[in-house]
Amino acid sequence: MTIGRFNIELLEAFVAVAEAGNVTHAGGKLNRTQPCVSTQLRRLEERVGKPLIERTARTMNLTPAGRILYQHATEILKSHEEARLRLSAPELTGTVHVGLPEWFATGQLQSIFCNFVRIHPNVKLEMTVADSATLHDMLSANEINLAIALVTPAKPEPAGVVEEQLHWAVSDACTLSDPLPLILFPEPCPFREIAFRALASAGRQWYERITTTSVAAAQVAVTSGAGICCLPSGAILEGFKLLKDQDGFPSLPATQLAIYTPSKAQSPIVDYLEEHLSELLRNAIAPRSALAGKNQPDLRVV
Repeated sequence: MTIGRFNIELLEAFVAVAEAGNVTHAGGKLNRTQPCVSTQLRRLEERVGKPLIERTARTMNLTPAGRILYQHATEILKSHEEARLRLSAPELTGTVHVGLPEWFATGQLQSIFCNFVRIHPNVKLEMTVADSATLHDMLSANEINLAIALVTPAKPEPAGVVEEQLHWAVSDACTLSDPLPLILFPEPCPFREIAFRALASAGRQWYERITTTSVAAAQVAVTSGAGICCLPSGAILEGFKLLKDQDGFPSLPATQLAIYTPSKAQSPIVDYLEEHLSELLRNAIAPRSALAGKNQPDLRVV
């Protein structure tokens, strides 16, 4: 059986459901109604001639055909978006220096910046990976043009704040009895106080076993069983166990990220990036949060 050509909107609906975890959230991401997304999924399954999602009373799981299509659909949509942007984007020339938090440095957000320079071949991109406090200092010193950094009360509240969930991350090799061994980032990282307040509210005792400025080092420490670490969704690795209320660990708030630029006038490159990056940032975080710790989509009805 030969399958007909795929419709981009149908593929968008399918990928959105796979990454958001359910039809309702996917509809919100696409600005479509739930019935519309459900209809588009059904039309895509009719086009393929095979079920793409297995539905039970409480869960939705990708079928083998669904997993195959998901892999190809993400590439198709990526190419489609790049073509659309290349044809509609203004001509930009020059250098832009951006700063990223470390847990984004190897993720989808970095790919967004790399795609940006592919779309704009006359733009040179310089990237600095650092903690948010350092990025804010570099912005104040006009050493970088744009940063994605944690929101801080010391700075004016930015527009377009995006939230990413924090988790208690641990491996099965770690002992969970008090006092708890913590893996922490040094001051002024806000994750420290968030972890301290949450544990104190639950009446737990802890001690600081490892302090590091490196997210990668913290991930290695968690994997080795050295302790428990408060990490955002984007830093959760395959195999990490995420502790919940039922494990004696209170829920953590979402961390807030925003796009910052220096107060002085910017170049057309920075203006364009700032204008278009908010939606891209939100779309980069959503699948990371939905798929934290997973290699394949695992759809569940909420």
